[in-house]
Amino acid sequence: MMKVAIAQQHGQGGGQDGGAPANPMLSMMAGNPMMAGMMGGNPMMANMMGNMAAGGSAGSTSSAAPAPPPKQKEPEGAIDPDVRELGDYFNIEDRWIKRLNETMKKRMDTKEQDLAKLYEVLERARSPTGLLTVKIGEMECGQFVGKIKPDKDVERLARKFKLDDHVTSRLTELVVRRKAQKEEDLGRIEQHLRYCKRPSAMATLLAGRLLEGEVDEIPDLEEAEDIMTKYKLDEDARSKLREIVEKRSSDQKEVLVQVRKHLDASTYPSSMLCKIARPLIDGGGGG
Repeated sequence: MMKVAIAQQHGQGGGQDGGAPANPMLSMMAGNPMMAGMMGGNPMMANMMGNMAAGGSAGSTSSAAPAPPPKQKEPEGAIDPDVRELGDYFNIEDRWIKRLNETMKKRMDTKEQDLAKLYEVLERARSPTGLLTVKIGEMECGQFVGKIKPDKDVERLARKFKLDDHVTSRLTELVVRRKAQKEEDLGRIEQHLRYCKRPSAMATLLAGRLLEGEVDEIPDLEEAEDIMTKYKLDEDARSKLREIVEKRSSDQKEVLVQVRKHLDASTYPSSMLCKIARPLIDGGGGG
């Protein structure tokens, strides 16, 4: 039995490179005739030594790192936790959460910005579910813009006219979606903000018209500003003239010719402008 144990040990340790190293105790016993004799007369000890030889092989395999468990596949139709959190926060109907989840799967690169923007707009919505359906539609047709870094030109306007965060965000969306027209859009919006009493409301209105496609461009106030300067119009008259140009953008040149005629014949141009403003805004000839 002793010889078998020693043979097993040598078979394991002396084979290919990388095998388990030989047990030094067995090697020592192999070279000691007295120990060999004792083993021959003691079956229990011989059995123990056989186990030691087998243990050398087992030890070499037990040190290997266990294989990682297979990655579990996400269940079909599982809702993204971030999407679920948004739905719970605004108490959104489950069918719209599912639709948003499906839409977001196609927009994973912008998921964080998209959800941040949704929180921002839904927070102010009278009907979060209703507005979410609109925003999902915008995502599906590629018109939705997530929350983005502020534009430096937009920030300058925001500081100059003390625009609130919502308006600033709206203008930022405008310059992203209309990059080619950015300079013209912001320049003309700034013109109009100079002559209105509620800049935030006006900026929201003008940006909205451009974003919704109601108009292709904001009316230019350059000629109107020449009139303001020439006739030294006061603040109210300037505000009225701005509104005239906004409402009559399609025939602006003809309308401004009429305005000049009225102001040329007036002793008090500002009063005259305020008098003729309403008929002109409503589409008339100003009397």
